[in-house]
Amino acid sequence: MITLLVSVAAFNTGNNPLYLLLGMLLSLILISGMLSDATLKDLDVSRQLPSRIFAGQPILVGLTLTNRKRRLPSFSLQVSERIEGLKREDWPSSYILRVDACSSVHSFYRHTFPKRGIWQLQGFEIASSFPFELFRKGVEIVDPQMVVVFPQPAPVQGLIVLDYLSGGSQLRPQPGQEGDYLSLRQYRPQDDVRSIHWKISAKRDQLITRELERPRSQAITLCFENRWQPQGESPEVHRDKLERAVERCAGILFYLIQEGHPVALVTLQGRTRFGVDLAHQDHLLAVLAQLTFVGDPLLKDPTPAVSFPLTPQDRCVLVAHRIPGVDAVPAHLISAGSLLQLIPID
Repeated sequence: MITLLVSVAAFNTGNNPLYLLLGMLLSLILISGMLSDATLKDLDVSRQLPSRIFAGQPILVGLTLTNRKRRLPSFSLQVSERIEGLKREDWPSSYILRVDACSSVHSFYRHTFPKRGIWQLQGFEIASSFPFELFRKGVEIVDPQMVVVFPQPAPVQGLIVLDYLSGGSQLRPQPGQEGDYLSLRQYRPQDDVRSIHWKISAKRDQLITRELERPRSQAITLCFENRWQPQGESPEVHRDKLERAVERCAGILFYLIQEGHPVALVTLQGRTRFGVDLAHQDHLLAVLAQLTFVGDPLLKDPTPAVSFPLTPQDRCVLVAHRIPGVDAVPAHLISAGSLLQLIPID
């Protein structure tokens, strides 16, 4: 606007200083565009995501911005992550003041994924208004990456399944008896004195205790009736109810695995194997993250429902819809296995 006003005044008055001022303003506009292009040239960005991402929990994502220019540095850069399904103003970003030539700068951004599921990171947008804030230019860098966002585990309440198990354990499936010798280690103050190996302790001149095998905990099958079944409620309310049930399932499997119980997840669309380690826990959370509801009207290709694929050996915790007027578990919900506890979806 200033340049436009000066140009009108210069042509109307024929004043040489106004012509000089007009030329200076036009030169600044050209220089601004050229320097902005040079700043955004030959830049690369990479991200470092955390290994586990939960819905509703803020995360820090590391960014590495590399300037591949041989001589020129880059200034005043805004690096934004382009996330499919989010508006531009909601893209997380990080500001970097300067990147020298042939060097890299590490930064980060904080972001919270609002819900579970598969999120697609499309790449980055690098923008700069250097040097005079006259223009804001940007370049897009394509770097697609799929992110699995786990459901937020809900606190476990009312889980009485462990009371049904005989001591919560069974023998390991291998030769030997419970309490067989496993290894030797140095004595700790909280250890039982009866476990001290006195002969080895005398030889080593320090207290040595023997470790015994621990019994393996009872395997538990977590069944989730992931069915779209509104009972006189609006679709939004029913969807929120089902999402809370997913979070409750995540909390239950967290608790059971922490207690040492091998857990398998069974839905109307299939089942997983049993496992008790951290990798298996992440696999179950990934299944819950991608879980859809059978009969959901928003699904383009609905998956037909099947009965729970259970065996008579399964010991089940069932998370299912509450049916008005029915106190017992309907036969169509569970056809095999032993039901330890029914947790209604509400």
